[in-house]
Amino acid sequence: MKFSKNLRSFLLPASLLLATQIQAVELKVKVENLGPEGGLYFTPLWVGFHDGSFDLYDRGAAASAGVERFAEDGDFAALRDEFAPSGGFDAVILNPEGFAGAPVFDPGLASYEVFDVDPSNQYFSYGAMILPSNDAFIANGDPMAHQIFNAAGEFTGPVSFVVYGADVLDAGTEANTESDAAFLNQMAPDTGEATADTVQLHPGFNGSAANPSATPVNILGATVPPGTAIDATAGDFTRGIYPIMRVTIQQNSTPVRVSVKNTASEGGTFFTPLWVGFHDGEFDIYDRGASASVGLERFAEDGSFDALRSDFAGFNGQDAVILNPEGFAGAPVFDPGLVSSEVFNLNPSTDRYFSYGAMLLPSNDAFFANGDPKAHALFNANGDFVGPVAFKVYGSDILDAGTEANTESDAAFFNQSAPDSGEATNDVVTTHPGYNGSVGNPDGTPQVFLGGTGGPGISFDETAADFTTAGYQVAEVRVSSLVDGGFSGSWYDPARDGHGLVIEITETDAGNQAVISWYHYAADGSGEQIWLIGTGPVVGDTAIVELIQSSGAVFGDAFNADDVTRTNWGQVRIKFNSCTTASLSYDSLVEGFGSGTETLTRLTSGPAAFNGACQL
Repeated sequence: MKFSKNLRSFLLPASLLLATQIQAVELKVKVENLGPEGGLYFTPLWVGFHDGSFDLYDRGAAASAGVERFAEDGDFAALRDEFAPSGGFDAVILNPEGFAGAPVFDPGLASYEVFDVDPSNQYFSYGAMILPSNDAFIANGDPMAHQIFNAAGEFTGPVSFVVYGADVLDAGTEANTESDAAFLNQMAPDTGEATADTVQLHPGFNGSAANPSATPVNILGATVPPGTAIDATAGDFTRGIYPIMRVTIQQNSTPVRVSVKNTASEGGTFFTPLWVGFHDGEFDIYDRGASASVGLERFAEDGSFDALRSDFAGFNGQDAVILNPEGFAGAPVFDPGLVSSEVFNLNPSTDRYFSYGAMLLPSNDAFFANGDPKAHALFNANGDFVGPVAFKVYGSDILDAGTEANTESDAAFFNQSAPDSGEATNDVVTTHPGYNGSVGNPDGTPQVFLGGTGGPGISFDETAADFTTAGYQVAEVRVSSLVDGGFSGSWYDPARDGHGLVIEITETDAGNQAVISWYHYAADGSGEQIWLIGTGPVVGDTAIVELIQSSGAVFGDAFNADDVTRTNWGQVRIKFNSCTTASLSYDSLVEGFGSGTETLTRLTSGPAAFNGACQL
C-alpha cells in the first residue's frame, strides 16, 4: 500500500490555545482506502473532534446543507460551518498522492495527519463522498460511536475501525441517475437532478448485485478521470463484504523494543548496562583519533553514564540506561548469555537516530559505541519506522578511550579499589589492542585478566575472554517494533482450554499487520465449531482485527466456493503484554456473541529462524 504523510496540523481554536495547550494530546489519524484495483475512490476525509453533541445526520431525516454539499460534490465548507458552533475543531485529511489535481484517496492509498487534541473533545466523527457517485457518502450517524478520551481525559485508543460497503449511505438530495455524477461525468458542482428524499442506505450502483435492474449503468465499468476503470465486480460495494476505508487513531509516538544480549560464551567478557540515546542525528559520542570527552571517559573507565547523559541533555531526543537485573549480584551488568529489553516511545522527528555505549568488563578503559551519530536510522524522512534495526558488536569493534593505561590494575570489575583510580593518560580514542597476552596483543604485560579471577570471584577464560580472536562476538542489539513476527504462533486461554488462536504478524508497507484465525464454537449452545479469520493493523502493542465468519460449504470433493457464506462477525483486539502473554477483548456484531475478554498465553512460537526481539 502506498502511503503519504500530510503536514502536521494544529487545530486548537486561537481563543482556547493558552487554556488547553498543556492538556493537548498529540494524535495521529491515518486513513486507508482498502478497495482493490478497479475499486472505488473517495474524497479527502473530513474529521471532527467534539464533545459528543455534533450529529452529522439521522437516517430517515433530510440531509443538512453541509451533508448535501459533501455528499454531492466533496465540498466540506458548509459542513465545517455547521460544525463550528459545537466548540470542537475539525480538519480535512487530504491524500497528496491521489489523482493529479484532486487529493482524493485512490484504491490502495493511505495518508495521515497529526493533531493536537484537547481531551475535552472526547469523540471523533468523519465523513467522505464515495467516488464516482451522485450523492453516496460514508459517515458516522452516532456522534458518540468513536470515543477517544474518557471522562478523566485519558486517551482510550488506539482506535481502529473499517467502513464497509454495507455502510454506504444515500444523502437523498440527488437522483442516482449516474449522470452529472462527481468524478465521472459532472460538468459543474450541484448539477444533478435534485430530490428531497431522506438519508438512507444506498441501494447500490445501477446494475450492481443489490440493484441489478436499475438503469442507466454508467458507473460500473466506467473510466474515471485518472484513466482507470471502475471494474463491474471490484467497484460493486454491494457484493459480499466490501471494505472501503480504515481509520486508525493513535498517539503520535512510535513504541519500540530495544533488546540487548551479551553474546560472549561462558568464561567470556561482561559489559556494563547499555546507554541508549535517540536523537536527531546531531549527538556524537566520540571521534576516532580525537580525545575522549569527559562523558566518554567516565563510562569507559567506570561505567558511569552521568556525565554522558548531561552532555546528551543539550540535544533533541531522549536517552536511558538499560540494566540487566539478572546480572552479577549487586551490579546489573550483562553476564555472558544474558538478555534484557526495554520499551521506548519515540518521536520520529526528534528521535530518528539511535546511539549506544557500554564499558567492556573487565578493563581499564575499553568500550563499544557508535562513532557515526547517523549510523542507525530508525525512521525515514516521512516518519515511518524502518526497523528492525539489528547489529552485532564484534571484538574488532572494541575501542580504547585513551584515558587510562591498560595496566590491568585498578581495573573495573576486577581489581579496582575506587572509581577513577587507574593510571591516567592523554591518548586518543582508537581500536583497543586487546588484553595483555591476547592473540591481538601477545606481548602486552602484565597478563592479569586472561586466565585470572577478579574481585567479584569471576574467572575469565584465556580463550573465551580474548575478544581479539577471529569472529569474537561481544553483544547483539536489536531495535524492533513492539510487536513483530516473533510473536507469531499459537495462543490460548489456559482457563478455557479447548479453543485458541493462530496469530501471524507480518511486515507490510503499511506497517505490521496481524493475521488471525480464531477457532471457537457457536453461541447458540449447539456445540458447532466456527472459524473466525481476519487481518488488521498492529498499533503499538495492540493488534486490531475485523473478523469474518465463514459457513455454508461442505468438506471434500463436494466443496463449492459459491456455497460459502461470509458474515462480518466483529472486532477483536489483542494487547501483547509480553512475549508470552496477551489480553484479548472482542465486540461481536452477530447476535448471541456479545462482548468479552480473555487472557492469552503463548502455546507455540513462530518461525524458528525468525530473529525478533523475543528471540535474542
